[in-house]
Amino acid sequence: MIELAIFDMDYTVLSIDCDHSWKYFLADEGLAPVAHRAEADRFLDLYHQGRTPVNEYIEFQLSEFARRSIDEMKSLADRHFKQRVIKYIFPEARDMIDQFNRGGISTIMLTGTNRVIAEPVAKALGITMLIATELEIKDGYFSGRIDGLFLMREAKLQSASDLCTSMRISLDHVTYIADSTTDVPLLEKVGYPVVINPRKDLLSMAKANQWQIKNWQINDNRASISAVNSEIGNEDS
Repeated sequence: MIELAIFDMDYTVLSIDCDHSWKYFLADEGLAPVAHRAEADRFLDLYHQGRTPVNEYIEFQLSEFARRSIDEMKSLADRHFKQRVIKYIFPEARDMIDQFNRGGISTIMLTGTNRVIAEPVAKALGITMLIATELEIKDGYFSGRIDGLFLMREAKLQSASDLCTSMRISLDHVTYIADSTTDVPLLEKVGYPVVINPRKDLLSMAKANQWQIKNWQINDNRASISAVNSEIGNEDS
């Protein structure tokens, strides 16, 4: 019996990578060098290969946060979500989250993306709790560094295990919905693993372990956009 539902974010509830989209957004806004688009492409390719250079990636991804205020970055993140992300929410993800919420099962979004960028997504989907990479704040301004663990691979497993301990829920009664080989440490431990649009390597693993496999698509997403806009407001930036 499922008692807790944990969702990855990029390529799971969304058909895109939010960090990659964020860098393109900042470059288009004149807030990051144009060359950062190519660098974002490089990091995304390394991620798909399972070869993310974590420290280098964090420094690159958070460079625009340094010395900027919480309010400024939250405002930018909201604009990024409305302009670049909202249309890429999988309708099936929204339906599944709504179903769990209606059934009284807590929904968790567990993502390596930082909280500022991930929060608008979690809010729009009605997620019960967001667990994301946290950012260091000093005197009301971001430092450009993370605070704690970068939530990837075993760090996600540790975070989920700690949460389940605090909630007195066994991982055997947890479903984890994810898309990547980087999610395997947690997928292997939960009782109800689900993989979304898996690439060849994860697909083979999912079949071998008899994990549930789902193929989600973005078709006409106007209904999803309308539903989200009704919750967050439809202000244009």
